[in-house]
Amino acid sequence: MSPAVVAPRPFLVVSEGLPIYSSGTSIILRRLLENFAPEEVVVIGRNPAPRLRLDSRRPRYPMIRIPSVPAGIRGERYWRLVSAFSGVMTGLRAIRRHRPTAIMAMFPYESSLLTGYWLHLLTGLPLFSYFCDLYQEDTRTWWEARLAAWLQPRVFRASERLMVVSEGMAEYYRERYGLEALSVPACINDPVPEPGPIPSPSRSFIVGYSGNINNARLSSLRALVEAIGGDPAYEIRYFTPQTPEFLRAQGLWADNASAAFVSDEADLLRRLSACDALFLPLTFEVGDYSRDQLATCFGTKSCEYFISRKPILLHCPGDYFIARFYRTWDCGLVVDGPEASGLRSGLERLRSEGDLRARLVRNALRAASQFQGSRVASIVRSMLGGATSGVGAPVT
Repeated sequence: MSPAVVAPRPFLVVSEGLPIYSSGTSIILRRLLENFAPEEVVVIGRNPAPRLRLDSRRPRYPMIRIPSVPAGIRGERYWRLVSAFSGVMTGLRAIRRHRPTAIMAMFPYESSLLTGYWLHLLTGLPLFSYFCDLYQEDTRTWWEARLAAWLQPRVFRASERLMVVSEGMAEYYRERYGLEALSVPACINDPVPEPGPIPSPSRSFIVGYSGNINNARLSSLRALVEAIGGDPAYEIRYFTPQTPEFLRAQGLWADNASAAFVSDEADLLRRLSACDALFLPLTFEVGDYSRDQLATCFGTKSCEYFISRKPILLHCPGDYFIARFYRTWDCGLVVDGPEASGLRSGLERLRSEGDLRARLVRNALRAASQFQGSRVASIVRSMLGGATSGVGAPVT
């Protein structure tokens, strides 16, 4: 009699939102999980706001909705934290049904980190924490700061392994806490194209920007508009969920600007490839975000920018991790001063120097290889397998 086949056991991902958003951490999680088989993973999280839902097909792995108030409601951040309680109940039901070997808790939202931590305490399953932003170091509001000061050290101690989304964050945790974090960057799952001839720029040099517009981008985008807004030699194309009315109110509109929200990723990549250069901004102003947060992050939009085969202009302080990365790989033109005049000069160089455009595109494609999804997923799979071998059934 042949032995019974034992079904593989998945790992449970606790996320603030289900990975069907078109922006934010959902992009990082969705692209990572696309490299896993359906039986390897189960996800719990909230539903996205309808306007941010992706047009692409639903993932094949099980996704379980955490009951919560609708996205966008007044006081959402408080209700989101309260949803940690319903998240625990949802997680316990998922654990009983799917019998995962481990829990992966995602941050940048306290609710998912807290839910994952509580599920670890209740079930004894190994906890892996995945930080896509700094937490305690970037939290200032009194009650949120007190929660962060309580939760972060406990999560650090409880985690089998701490994962971070950039090598800049890994360096930061190593220097500040003596922790060895595993860098798990955002994935590129599309084929990385081969270098080829770079077409001549359009008559109006088209500068594209893709992503949400928040306080970490505003000042730099305003400098872009000051540099080339209204100039018929240039065109600004925003690919963002923000409306033209919002852009006008923020001083980001001009006669040569247009805006569109593209929820299909393949279509977005085609539209980025139709630009002449791509703009990646990160503010010089420390306001809503701590300088440590800004200095350690790595714009996930870099991934789709790299494979668009168009030169990238990065606008941020020169000592930020992302600036060091771009200079090390020579994969984009770095403008490290906040002035609009510097942006104008950088764009003029990209417009007029064909050899510069070709070199930056070639090196961006070379840099993209380290973000390929199969490579990143193999690191995560190896980490999970090594830490969960011999794990028994969860206590529920």
